[in-house]
Amino acid sequence: MSTALGGVIALPATAIAQEATADNVEVIQVKGLRASAAENLNQKRFSDSIVDAITAEDIGKFPDKNVAESLQRISGVTIQRQFGEGAGVSIRGAGLDLTLTTLNGQNVASTGWFVLEPAKRSFNYELLPSELVGNLEVYKSTQADLAEGGVGGTVVVNTRKPLSLDANTFYGSVEAQYQTDSGETDPQLSGMYSWKNDEENFGVLVSAVMQQRSLQRQGNEAFWEWGAGPVAFEQERERQALSATLQYAPSANLDFVLNVMDMQMDANNTNYALWLTQADTTWGVGTTTAWIGGDGSGADAGVQAAGPLNVLYYQARPREATMKSDVIDLTMNYSTDDYSIKLQVGDTGSSGGTDFEMVVDDGTGGTPVNGTYDFTNGHQTWSYTSEQMAAYDPGSLAMGTGSAFNKTPKTDDETYAQVDVEFNVEYGPINSIKTGFKYSDHNTTSRQFFFDQVDGFNNVISTSGLGQGTVDVGAGDYQIMKFDADALKDWAKASIVGETESLGSYSEIQEDNLAAYVMATYQSEHIRGNFGLRYVSTDATSIYYLDDQKTSTDASYSEFLPSFNMAMDLADDVILRVSAGRAMARPQYVDMYVNPSPIGVNDDTPNNQYWVVGNVGLKPFIADQFDLGLEWYFDASSMVSATWFKKDVKNFVTISEYSATNAEVPFQGTLRPDEQGWTVQEKDNGKSAEIEGLELQYQQDFDNGFGAIVNYTYTDARADEMTFTDMNAVLSDSSRHSYNVSGYYEDERFQVRVSYNWRSEYMLRESGSYGNRLHDAFGSLDLSAVYHLTDSIDLKLDANNLLEESSVQTGNNNFQTNYSGFARGFPLYEYEMARRITFGASVRF
Repeated sequence: MSTALGGVIALPATAIAQEATADNVEVIQVKGLRASAAENLNQKRFSDSIVDAITAEDIGKFPDKNVAESLQRISGVTIQRQFGEGAGVSIRGAGLDLTLTTLNGQNVASTGWFVLEPAKRSFNYELLPSELVGNLEVYKSTQADLAEGGVGGTVVVNTRKPLSLDANTFYGSVEAQYQTDSGETDPQLSGMYSWKNDEENFGVLVSAVMQQRSLQRQGNEAFWEWGAGPVAFEQERERQALSATLQYAPSANLDFVLNVMDMQMDANNTNYALWLTQADTTWGVGTTTAWIGGDGSGADAGVQAAGPLNVLYYQARPREATMKSDVIDLTMNYSTDDYSIKLQVGDTGSSGGTDFEMVVDDGTGGTPVNGTYDFTNGHQTWSYTSEQMAAYDPGSLAMGTGSAFNKTPKTDDETYAQVDVEFNVEYGPINSIKTGFKYSDHNTTSRQFFFDQVDGFNNVISTSGLGQGTVDVGAGDYQIMKFDADALKDWAKASIVGETESLGSYSEIQEDNLAAYVMATYQSEHIRGNFGLRYVSTDATSIYYLDDQKTSTDASYSEFLPSFNMAMDLADDVILRVSAGRAMARPQYVDMYVNPSPIGVNDDTPNNQYWVVGNVGLKPFIADQFDLGLEWYFDASSMVSATWFKKDVKNFVTISEYSATNAEVPFQGTLRPDEQGWTVQEKDNGKSAEIEGLELQYQQDFDNGFGAIVNYTYTDARADEMTFTDMNAVLSDSSRHSYNVSGYYEDERFQVRVSYNWRSEYMLRESGSYGNRLHDAFGSLDLSAVYHLTDSIDLKLDANNLLEESSVQTGNNNFQTNYSGFARGFPLYEYEMARRITFGASVRF
């Protein structure tokens, strides 16, 4: 059933809470911005724990096209963008890797498509279309019945069920998205149909989403001391998702739900670059004219910031990549007056990675050029003009062979079974006791295969006939020649006669996880909450090759995770919240891979070889955390709150780093003559960290169509300076200041929301050549508008990053750094971020 917007808003908050939690009743359909904001507030108000929520405004209408970009509007939540789209979520400064995301309460297997993306546990939000989501819950405090894994917090993504919707509910949407980077306009289609029988005990819901995006990102990159240049990344994304939900309720107290979901994305991409190398390297003969962090002399020489150029060097990397995740989940709910049982079993699998990668280098080996570079103003600039760059044709391209011609597939699979039993009791203020058990079998692999080529293959090809005009590159108005990537791939593929696996790159983790818990909920006249204890046990095995022999290393650990949550009604409209607990997150798979991994080998940059060794015996991240909050609900749709939080986190993964000669590193491959020496990086548990902060929230419906949602978060995430190799005493992905300001207007025919989300600077950290760097403050202005053409047809407009804010990343080592782009203040990377505008129409009935 559905109600008018005003009817939903006018309902008392307690009535809404009862409607949302009662069994076997039809859920009131949320419609519109104001109704969604009121429902979000209602879920927060009546939760026993510290929870924020985001509810879809209507069938198929989540607040943003990307789920992560909706989450950034919650206080304490920041996101990291990958190629201009929200891909990862950080909660309360704990970092992307310490956020747990579940779908209907369970893990979703995930593999990345990007060739440099390591195997991690974090969920990739690029894969999940927002049209499939009914609502999100963000748990910032722990409770015993929540899956472990969220040191920062836990995001629960909930999908819809057919028995909660009217029979023959239909939603369809046709949209076109324009992005200023590529100048292309791409189609987006989505549809959903829900049916149930006359008895309303059996229903089927099916949905499908298809999206294309012609992505192009321009920027500048530096690999110092060697060179820098304007680069471009082009990608044709084809994303689709299919889902089906079957629900059967043979009686009022028994319910079965089967969820099946298939999400996949084709992500073919090409990197283009015109490198302008230095003539003033320590092995060159040029004279540097400006320095950062020194004057070029003595032990504090600093890093070159302006000087002469050496050669132009053209390069392109065509790739084919995919990412796919499947979920099949069966849930049974049975309830009586005295107890309820929930049984959930399922399997989720993912495959992805780069299926084909090649590199073509400048056939001249580098063309000498007269010119200069100047990085003293915080940006990369060259005296070599855009016209000169656009006219440069190397005449031929030399294809990298051997390890440079490869594929890097990844898999991720989990099978799980969980049972939860809740007993209704009357033990003083304790009104229920809940206990449960979960077992999961998880396996993840990362592999690399080199393509074998026909004997006598000539790896040099003329650029004649391959030209496709120019491609925009760089942070600025630059163009370079573009050569036909498909033709280059066809030429390379024709040489393939087989493939050989790089056994030294084989990485596999087999993990068996067991969890059990008991939790009590309590309620008196003015106090409610829960307390409990969760026990977690993990057995892990790292499987790898050593001297071409498959071997393994085992490790295990267990933890007890207590939790306590209390909400006290100081008045009818004022709530005091207190929580305390211990949270846990397992280490990332890429850190657990024992096998040595060579990085930066044979990549045209001398002396940047890294030998990275993992550790399956890493301890889990453990956080003892505390929250104290005060919330004032001055009407049913408005509130002001303040929450202080603190987390003491230990067992951060650190990298022990030292230098080694070629003879000391057991690398079995081929090195270039100018690749002498290694940097060895070994994974280990390091120092602890302390996170402390304050969240301020304000939300108000002015009862005249206008409303405002404002939040601000201060986060002080302090670590020991020895925790990270850059020696900065701050955690990764953590901004000290972040805020969101949203204003909206809504009437019977029209609604519009304008939001500005901003975060201060934060550290990005990666092992290998991209390294640790500081990301400048970033803000995004977004707009969303809907015009109700009829009661069933809407016209929609969404705009993201209206101001086209750029991503600027600089070196930030907290120690004297010479001849390296990771010196503090050096302009390492800068990328132009596109404005995305989506216009479309939807119909529902």
